[in-house]
Amino acid sequence: MLHDDASPLAGTEVHYLRSEHVGDEFKIFIGHCGVFGDEPPAVLYLTDANGMFAGAVDIIRSMQLSLHLPPILVVGIGYRLGGWAETTAVRTRDLSPTADPLIGQILEGADVAGMGGADRFIGFIRDELMPWVRSRYDVDADDSTYFGHSLGGLFGTYTLLTQPTTFRKYGIGSPSLWWHDDIIFEYEASYAAAHDDLPVKVFFSVGACEDHDGRQREAGRLPDEERVKAGLRYIDMTADTERMVAALRARRYPHLEIDSVVLADEFHITVQHVNLSRSLRYLFDAPR
Repeated sequence: MLHDDASPLAGTEVHYLRSEHVGDEFKIFIGHCGVFGDEPPAVLYLTDANGMFAGAVDIIRSMQLSLHLPPILVVGIGYRLGGWAETTAVRTRDLSPTADPLIGQILEGADVAGMGGADRFIGFIRDELMPWVRSRYDVDADDSTYFGHSLGGLFGTYTLLTQPTTFRKYGIGSPSLWWHDDIIFEYEASYAAAHDDLPVKVFFSVGACEDHDGRQREAGRLPDEERVKAGLRYIDMTADTERMVAALRARRYPHLEIDSVVLADEFHITVQHVNLSRSLRYLFDAPR
């Protein structure tokens, strides 16, 4: 464990947890946010912690200054690697529900065979990480929230549609619903065919500039060989997110609480923490 005086953020810890489900070790970031009194804190599970954890902790602590959020224990799931860019291979392994062969065509060297580990990753969270958290921290086990961005948003949507009771609340930021020819919409249809309720609270958010045209503009400063990749596959993440929200609302699940937002002037690489802030405001009933 890294104690407060060794961590770049006050009130944070770092641990390493081996997963039998995944067959790998995870770097677990812990952030104590808010004053923990008589009531145990809620828990926020956050993927892509190598890139998201520090900003998430700062955002939550800032919102708590005006009591917009209750005390929260942030549990960031990351890897014994560098920043976000260095985790591309392992995050794709863990956050994708299936192997997408087109990714191998677009990203040279992509390990297609290693994709599709979402079920194993859910197993790690449910069977290994959550009990580990409960054994070490006095938390409200019934108040668990998930937030993920991009592939993390795809993973959150997949979990929502296959094992929804994993979390009580879901923040789905800019989800990569285009993955494997929009296969996530097949999971949505399968869930609806087998269930008459979806008892969770969920918030979807996406940038208005995450459509196909916006992706080209976003890539405008990249080297030529990198910029061309943005046009190899038609992806409109804004429309995909709105399509998923409309599909879930149309099911009229009696205990589903759902809301969404399209954020003006935001690109995929600028919207991550805005997605988180807006998700937390809805999921914890903060002023909006």
